[in-house]
Order: sequence, then C-alpha cells, then structure tokens
Amino acid sequence: MKPTLFLTAALLCALSPDSVAKPLKVFILAGQSNMEGHAAVSTFDYIGQDPLTAPILKEMRNPDGTPRVCDKVWMSYLTGPYDGSANGEGLGKLTAGFGERGDQPTKDGGKIGPEFTFGIYMEKELKQPILIIKTAWGGRSLNTEFRPPSAGPYTLPKEIQKEWDKHPQGAHGVPKLEDRKKWQDEKDAASGVFYRMMIEHVKKVLADPRRVCPEYDAKAGYELAGFVWLQGFNDLVDGQTYPNENYDEYSRLLSHFIRDVRKDLSAPKMPFVIGVLGVGGESDNVMFRKAMAAPADLPEFKGNVVAVETAPFWDHAIAAAQPKQDAYNNILNMAHKLNEDGTLDREWKWENYWKPVGKPLPEERTWRFITIDPFEKKDKLEKYDDRRFRDITLPAGMENWYMPDFDDSKWTEGKAPIGKGVWNHGGITLDKFPSKWGDGEFLLMRTTFEVEDLNCESYRIAILARQGFKVYLNGNEIHHYIWWMDNPYYRSIVLGKEEIKYLKKGKNVLAAYANDQYGNDSPEHYAAIDLRIEGITQADQEKLDLGLEEILSAKDKEILKGASNGGYHYWGSAKIFAQMGKAFAEAILNMQKSK
Repeated sequence: MKPTLFLTAALLCALSPDSVAKPLKVFILAGQSNMEGHAAVSTFDYIGQDPLTAPILKEMRNPDGTPRVCDKVWMSYLTGPYDGSANGEGLGKLTAGFGERGDQPTKDGGKIGPEFTFGIYMEKELKQPILIIKTAWGGRSLNTEFRPPSAGPYTLPKEIQKEWDKHPQGAHGVPKLEDRKKWQDEKDAASGVFYRMMIEHVKKVLADPRRVCPEYDAKAGYELAGFVWLQGFNDLVDGQTYPNENYDEYSRLLSHFIRDVRKDLSAPKMPFVIGVLGVGGESDNVMFRKAMAAPADLPEFKGNVVAVETAPFWDHAIAAAQPKQDAYNNILNMAHKLNEDGTLDREWKWENYWKPVGKPLPEERTWRFITIDPFEKKDKLEKYDDRRFRDITLPAGMENWYMPDFDDSKWTEGKAPIGKGVWNHGGITLDKFPSKWGDGEFLLMRTTFEVEDLNCESYRIAILARQGFKVYLNGNEIHHYIWWMDNPYYRSIVLGKEEIKYLKKGKNVLAAYANDQYGNDSPEHYAAIDLRIEGITQADQEKLDLGLEEILSAKDKEILKGASNGGYHYWGSAKIFAQMGKAFAEAILNMQKSK
C-alpha cells in the first residue's frame, strides 16, 4: 500500500494550484516622454535619502548597488526618435535602462521610466512570468498622434474657428484661407499614427510571446492584465485644441482611447490606469488634471479604470533648488557681462576672478583678419538657415591659415570685437565695433600674445560670437561650436588637459574661424566676435567657489543630484518615477483583487 499512497501524494502535489501553469501576465505601458522616462540611473542614490522612499531603492538594487535584474519580468519596448521614424524594439529582462533612448531605441539609455518599479512590484506580488510591452515617444499628443479611431477627425474648437475666420489672409499660427484644406489634410494624416503603431506592436508581440518571454507556456496562454497610460504634456500646452484651458475634449478623447484599446486588443474589461500628469505638483495644472482623471468616474468604467495622481510625487525640494542651479550655471557660463551699449560691465560681481593670460591685454591686442565668401557651389546656402555655420573651401594658399608660421602680413589689422551691422538681443545692442568685419560671410582672424608663466589652476576661452566658430591655439583646434548662438555676453569655455597642453610660455598664436548672420526677414547681415584665453589661480578659484555658495549651497547641490532633466520630465528624478511605477502596479493589483 505504501507505494500507492506515495504515488497518489505525488500526483496531488503535481496537480496543486501552485504547480499548474498560469497564463502569462501581460501589461501594456504607453504614452509620451514621461512614459519613456528621463530619470538617469545616477539619481538612484537620492531615493535612499528619504525614509519614505528608501525601501523602494532596496527593491531596485542588488546588494552590490547595481540595478536589479528581474528574473520573471521581460520587456518589449518600442520607441524611436521624436517623429517616430526609425523605431526600434528593446528586448530583455527588466532592469534599469528601459527609459528614454533617443535615436538608439534598441540600446540601454541609462535611464528609467515607471516600468522599472512597476515590474519589480508586479513580480514581487504575482511570483510568475510577466511580460511588459511598452510603447512611448516624446512630444506626442492625444488629440493628434495618439488620436483614437472612434474619436472622429480632428476639428477646430468653435472659438478658434471664429478667430481663423477673422484672418482669411492668415496670421501668426493661422494659415491662409486657401491653405486650410491642406492644413486639415495634414492634420488628418498625422491623426492616430502613433495609436496605430502602439496597437500594431502589441499585436506583433502577442502573436509570438515566446520571442520576448522564453518562459511563455502556449498551453496556458496569456492574459492582458493591465494598461497604463502616462501622457498629457503636449495636450496641456495646446491652446488651439483646448482654448481657455477648457480640457473637456481631452476627457472625451481619453474615454474613446480606453474603449478603442480594449476593442482592438479584444480585452473588454482590461484594467486601465490613467497616470494623471503631475508636473508642477498638486497646485499646478488643476483643470487639466481633473479632465485627465474624469473618465475613471464614468459608470461604464467603474471598477476597471482608475486615475492615479502623480502630482503627490513631485519633488518640491528639487523644484526649489533648480532656479538656483540655473543662476549658478549662468554665472559659470558667462565669462563677461555686457552693458546695454555693448561695452564690458566691469562692475559685474563675478568679473575679476578669471584673469587674461599673456601680454598685451586683450583690448590692446592687434588682430589680423580677412573675410571671404563661399566660391564653390557645394558651400553656398540656397536659402536662409539658422544653422549657417559650415566648413567651406578656402582660396588656394590659405589652407593652413591658422598655423603659427602662416604669413598674414597682408590681412587687415584692427582691435576686437570685429563686427558688422546691428546685433540686438536681450536688451543689449552691439553696433559700434573697433574693427569692421567686411563684406565676406566668413572671417578668419589671428593674434599673438606672450606668456611669462603658467601657474593657473584652470584655463578657459572667453568668447563673444553670434554664430558658430572654431578656435585654434598654436595651430591646434581647441574648441568648435557648429550651431548659432544669441548670447549677448562672453561665453566661458573651460579647457581640458588635452587643450591646455597647447598653451606655452613665450609666443602664442590664437586664431578663430567664424561666419556672420542675417535676419529671417531682412537681407542685412550682422556679426560680432572677440576671444581671449583666461586663467584662474587656485586662490581665486577658492574665493569664487565661496562666493558661489551664496547662489547654490552645498545642500542644494546634494538635492540636485536627484535630478537629471527638465521639470516637465519630473526633473528626470528616479525618486519620482520609482514612486509612480509602484503606484501604477498597486492600482492594477487592487483592481484585480476587487473583481
């Protein structure tokens, strides 16, 4: 009898509920940039400084401090560039790195979104294989790109249509009457594109779950166990679609979105979490937050749609420190401030810590310069472009113009700044220049200075420039900037060891390559450029650091280690995203338990 009893016990054990294969739990996460997630892994430590969130950090890390890898949670993450071109799928076990990925969607971006703690807490509760399908792209609205099919075509609100009707010839942001059909056609073409990408990807993954989740049991199948929507910023700031902060249309669109997602995925009662945008905290964007949460109160969604407020997770300490960081950065980035008339503000508090390197002093130096226009077709611009800086072919014999031994004796001589036209920006007017730029679009400039000693702690370039530029020291490029800039001050560019090594005792040759600018609505050209090498001693650096403590304290700096991005991305704070992911998981689990 004993063998029979043993066999029966073994069979009962094999058939116990814990041993029976369960359907794969599938969760879908979708939205725009905050669903992508901009929280850098470097902000994890900050989570542990708060006793309320320190336990979450323990769940997020291995004993050695590295991000945890979930044994039972797999990710399929569809994302891509801002416009959705070149989408890619990130795959693997859930760990840190499934946040925003920019133009490399298949590679670990070193960031997290809500998916990380969402999966961690789901795994902890469910104790079975889990598949998370995440689709997210930055800058996408519900009213257009994520527009659900049943919402109908995009139409202008009546208030906006009335305004358009007043301007048949067009105005700022208003197309001409004859162009409005084209505008509507383009709007219709953009509507729902990202909704369809999302649905198509989910269906693709579910057609073969084992491709993503090796532990998928085809006999047990899968269960669509929940959907999390975290979006809203582009709708929040869209005054055309939601005039006078009337966001009722968002509530309507989101209700259609929930219905359509359930219909298209054949999951009529799938638990749905609305992650209510919480940028700014509980006192900000109140009308939008109410509209976003409203669908959860509809009778048809009772018990299976929940709005989870993310505003309570807003970090007010980071928000208070960030303006101080901005002021601090402005001081560090500004080598010299200008008065309204374009002259140097010698009374500026932060002016005298860094000193010019070499003699004569910068304002006494003679520059030799020449201007040229592109002469090869490939180097000419056909139309206005802000990004005008580019490398052009130089006339024969000028290829090595920046080398110390180049003969510039026939070039024009003068003091800097070298400029042309009138540059108005930020209350500063630059229109009186010691040297006239000339007619050419591009300028080459050179000067020399003598250095007696090199005893500074750090060195920098201080440069005033309207457009892009290249800077050379003793024949070596030490910095380049390819974009346009509209900073009406001397910018500070601190040099690294690789650049400093070219600075020497004795004679030094400093050179720059730059181009001018012209207005979008005017053919008049304008430009200004001046530069010098400056240094700061260890003693002056200590004085500067002490002064800057008044702007940004050590405590503020410690707080800001918890931030890695802009405020509309929840400061790129892992502390905020970790709390959101946990809250989303708990909301779905509670809905399942209440069935």
